[in-house]
Order: sequence, then structure tokens, then C-alpha cells
Amino acid sequence: MDIKRAFALATLMTVAAAPVFAFNLNDVAGAVSGSGGVNGNAASTPQAAGLVSALTGSGLNVTPTQAVGGTGALMGLAKNKLSGGDYSSLTKSVPGLDQLSGAGALSSLMGNAGGASATGALGNVQSMGDVNSAFSKLGMSSDMVGQFTPIILKYLGDQGTSGTVLKSLGSLWGVGG
Repeated sequence: MDIKRAFALATLMTVAAAPVFAFNLNDVAGAVSGSGGVNGNAASTPQAAGLVSALTGSGLNVTPTQAVGGTGALMGLAKNKLSGGDYSSLTKSVPGLDQLSGAGALSSLMGNAGGASATGALGNVQSMGDVNSAFSKLGMSSDMVGQFTPIILKYLGDQGTSGTVLKSLGSLWGVGG
């Protein structure tokens, strides 16, 4: 009887604790948009959250904050350097992706506690040097950029991003697209 009670108690506690562990990447994406929530904002789309999930689940050993920030730096560069048509095509392929571009990617997520330098690093990404600097401020080496880019390119391709846009991104980021 004690084993049954212990099992029932363990099951009940697991179910009761489930909301505590309900953090998901939609919440991260919602925080990225600056609204603090997930309902009704573009960054809470499964596609944008899926990109962050692809990075955190890839074996790179990065936190959601690093995944969002690294993606924000790379997408900020894309936003600033791709043609308007290519960037528009990219954001149509992955709804919510625009919310991961640049400084907005971390402002809400990191708040005021040490986030200013990282958010500042994402504010105006104009070169791969700026991307490397952002990665550094997020606690990642510049080598991580080369590990992020193939994962992001694959994910974008899987979401239907055109080969032309992927090639442009690959060229911009210094990898094959």
C-alpha cells in the first residue's frame, strides 16, 4: 500500500508542478517582442520559436537568451544588408522572425540587469564584426557564429525560404547557403 501511495503522490506532484515547468520558447519569443506575453504578437509564432528551439536543442549548449541574442545579431545584419525584397521574403517564410532582429531581441528578455551591453551590441549590426561583438557580449565566442549559421540556414530552408535568399544569407554570414 505504501508504494501505491508514494506513486500516487509522485504522480500528483508531477501534475501539480507542471505549470512551473511550462516555460517554453513561445514565452521567450513573446518576451522578445517586448510585450511580455505570447498572445497576439508575431514573435510568438511557432516558426520563430522553432528557430530558437532548433538552436537550444542542437547540442551547442546555449541558453535561450544566447539563442535569441545570437539570432538577433545575425538577423539584424540580414535586415540591414539584404535587399528589401529578400528580407521581406525571409520574414514571410518565417512569421515573427522580424521580431528577433536587432536590439528588440533582448531588451525585454534581459531587462536592466546586465542586459544593456548586449542589447546595445544588437542595436545596429552592420558587419560580421558587430555580430562577433554581440556574441561576445552574450558570453559566446566568435566561433559560435559559425555554428549558429548552418543551423539557422537549414531551419530557414525547412520553413520554405527561397534558395536565392538562403544563398544571399550564406554569403552575408560567410558560409555556404
